[in-house]
Amino acid sequence: MSPDELIVLKESEHELVVYKPAGLASERGDRDADSVLTRVAHRLPNQTPKLPHRLDRVTRGILLVCLSPAAIAFHNERIKARKWEKYYLARVAAPAGATPASFIGEHRAFLTEKNGRAEVVRAGGKPAWLRILAVAPVPERPECWHLVVQLLTGRFHQIRIMCAQLGLPLCGDPLYDPEQRDPGDFYLEHVVLKYEDFETRAASTIFLANAPERGELAPEITTTLASIVARDAALS
Repeated sequence: MSPDELIVLKESEHELVVYKPAGLASERGDRDADSVLTRVAHRLPNQTPKLPHRLDRVTRGILLVCLSPAAIAFHNERIKARKWEKYYLARVAAPAGATPASFIGEHRAFLTEKNGRAEVVRAGGKPAWLRILAVAPVPERPECWHLVVQLLTGRFHQIRIMCAQLGLPLCGDPLYDPEQRDPGDFYLEHVVLKYEDFETRAASTIFLANAPERGELAPEITTTLASIVARDAALS
């Protein structure tokens, strides 16, 4: 991609919603010359973009960028109040002998971060929870399942470590897949975002129907995503 190339999903004076590809940093670190923020700054040189949330470099999907101090303050407050709804699509290794339906529901853990990795602990960590809404085999790849996950807290590597703890490591995850499958199999996408628009205060839903590299989905996954997108956001 060129420095100013972005898939823009929504744009206003105060907000920009983009699709972040896997492999691109959300914001520039010590070793990064390229990031979503640098591309936004190149596109909008008179703005000072800031992020109310971030995605790991290996994660792809929806990222909201704030373009004004008022917008970043507003969205930080809404996230703190848990008024955003965030949904992810993950590709995981199917455990032998398990049925997809057995993993549906809410899952909780306590997490800590150590040396760039998340760990599940019995005590002393931060509470984390997520909800698995749908599980189905990846079409023509029975060794893999797709999960639709609602992220209820935003801890470091939360989906990756909690899925691994459940026996559902993301395929090819360089940190949490014990079988060390092909890293090219890794797929984690922030697939749906429901939030309140800063300017209009209206409930907004962002979903890219034909996201790059998503591939074919089983009917159960497609139906679940469609129901999330169609439902009004519970933001009040």
